[in-house]
Amino acid sequence: MLVLAGCSTSLTSLQPARITPAGHVSVTTSAQVTPPVGLPGEVRDELEELRGSGNPSAARLREIAAVAGAALLAPPAGDGQLAMSAGLSKRLELGARVRSTSAGAGLRFQWLRRSPGIYGAIGLNVDGSFRAFPVERFASRVDLRSFRRLDVSIPLVVGYSRQHVHVWAGPKLVWSRANARFDYCSRRVDGECVTEVPVTARGHALFTAGQLGVAVGSNRFWVAFELTIARARVQADLDLQMSGTAMEHEIDRRGRVLTPALGLILWI
Repeated sequence: MLVLAGCSTSLTSLQPARITPAGHVSVTTSAQVTPPVGLPGEVRDELEELRGSGNPSAARLREIAAVAGAALLAPPAGDGQLAMSAGLSKRLELGARVRSTSAGAGLRFQWLRRSPGIYGAIGLNVDGSFRAFPVERFASRVDLRSFRRLDVSIPLVVGYSRQHVHVWAGPKLVWSRANARFDYCSRRVDGECVTEVPVTARGHALFTAGQLGVAVGSNRFWVAFELTIARARVQADLDLQMSGTAMEHEIDRRGRVLTPALGLILWI
């Protein structure tokens, strides 16, 4: 999955409930995987079925376009991330992160700070994706032309932080908006594509998630693990141009998404 570098929605944060101390910088490097279980698994299985698609009918083409559109919003994927956060004050933290498929920034507010070691934080993150899930690797007839996605997430975590350990948990709401254009080869002759159907997909996904994380180490360096389990709803509108006739199709998919992440946290 990491080799595929698929573009999945930013569900992981890998951030303890205690924000970065004022005047310090936090550096986090991590790897996260969205395995093919739940909704991503259904999408992967349906993509595999497309390998044997012949010259499809109009009804079959709508089904194929729906699977390809869902794969762009809720794919199985793997990715790496590098994040930096700066403590602006006792209550405020500003951060930025880059992945192999996206980049973004965020802000966190320390709304709870109680001794000994009880913390609570709420954040707002915005990520823009510049690389899509490689649908064409699973469906050779699909040729992705353009892709854009914006993720907005609001994590709320409560946890315990001391010198050698951080533990945190809480809900997270993620809204994702995507636009894509791809062509599907609807007719081949002697292995050559003679008819292409342009497809435009516009949709959004809502992830209602829960996060649980733990980090163990020294007073400045920790090894961290976080598990995110989300309930997703993916909706999209598809416009197809087939034989000069415009066709429309809607996607409405629901399912579970599981994303574990493993990384390192350093406070400087």
